[in-house]
Amino acid sequence: MTTTDKYIPQQERPKLSEVCVYGGKQSDEFAGIRYENGSLKVYFPFGYSKPIDDEKEYRKDILNLISVLAAYSKESKSVDQNRQLNEDEVQFPIHAYLHVFNYFLNFGYYIENEMTYKRASSGKINWPRTIKQIRPKIAGERPNESVVYLDFITKRSSNNENEIITQIHQYCVYESYEKVGCLFGYFRPKKPTIPFNAKMFAAILKNKISRTFNEKHILLFRNMLDIVCYMGKRNDNRKASFGTNDFEYVWEGLIDDVFGVKKSEKEKYYPHCAWHISDKDSDAEWNETKRTALRPDTIMLSANNDAKIFVLDAKYYQYGENRESKRLPGTGSIIKQIAYAEFIEAMRQQKPKIAQGDIYNAFILPYATTFSESKYPMENFGYADCNWKNTEAKTYHKIYGILLDVRSIMHRHPNHSDKDIAELAARIEGRI
Repeated sequence: MTTTDKYIPQQERPKLSEVCVYGGKQSDEFAGIRYENGSLKVYFPFGYSKPIDDEKEYRKDILNLISVLAAYSKESKSVDQNRQLNEDEVQFPIHAYLHVFNYFLNFGYYIENEMTYKRASSGKINWPRTIKQIRPKIAGERPNESVVYLDFITKRSSNNENEIITQIHQYCVYESYEKVGCLFGYFRPKKPTIPFNAKMFAAILKNKISRTFNEKHILLFRNMLDIVCYMGKRNDNRKASFGTNDFEYVWEGLIDDVFGVKKSEKEKYYPHCAWHISDKDSDAEWNETKRTALRPDTIMLSANNDAKIFVLDAKYYQYGENRESKRLPGTGSIIKQIAYAEFIEAMRQQKPKIAQGDIYNAFILPYATTFSESKYPMENFGYADCNWKNTEAKTYHKIYGILLDVRSIMHRHPNHSDKDIAELAARIEGRI
């Protein structure tokens, strides 16, 4: 079945360049996808550079944004005190919408003529199944006795049920087209004829999933079910969103995944504090506070085997986009960075397995550069220090400021690259 010759091109669908919003924070600092009153808008985090005027690049950016946001949703990350995607927003099953519409473009509407079999006294008899499954009766007396079947295995087409499945698929396809169709093109599927009934749709899909063994079809039905369940819980289906008002947590996760050591290894760099009370009966209880540790965002180890340690703090500040704003990490953040480094230096005297090279501190801030896939833009814009610390005594007494292109790191996620680590290390050390 072809999918494009039966549908009407809808020329009024907007170009992706008109859908995407780049640059600057929104009033509520939202980053993600919003559908409201028939209009789709995609908001990129500040510091995300606009691509060249090419629909393919806009589409890649949108799909990349969806992938990154999904990777740092509450369902994907179990990080303490991490708000990340908002509860009411993450419920929008955008991956289900994308899958259902993409399936339609590749295979058309789901249609199946499945044969079902049942035990009955009438109908179209399937003799091989009847002989195997039904015990016959013996009629007459020898030598004139004969075999008689009182019941049979009969077959019938389940076209009625499958026709409903097709109509549910048509409904989900049109719903997906309304929400995300402009990401795929301008072909408008026909409007569904079946009225929406969440309970009936869900019951039919669950039954179909339980009796289907084709993995491709199971995946389709599950995504259809996600759409149906989402719509059934919504009072206003004209609005939908997938994103976050707290992209700073996503920014921290990106830096940690691309540059940092694994979480299990990072834990040895966490400084702990504890009360020790003179009342011995209380001492054990107070020591439980050791579980609450200061946690550096990212620990990066040099990739060229010189055993250097870099303590990175990802700050989602707007300085890289508006340098006149002068919004930069304050005294508290600076002192914490030095405390992390001092702890690491003290602990590695007790634990030789911790890298023994120089320790460096850096803040990583977002900014946007001219669109380029081949580069990984970074910029060292200065450093912070404390007037009571000798910046020449310890390498970590200077906390360097590094600007990192948001688009580049989001398209690299989740790859962990020694080459990228080496370049960032060189920026921090001032070798570039």
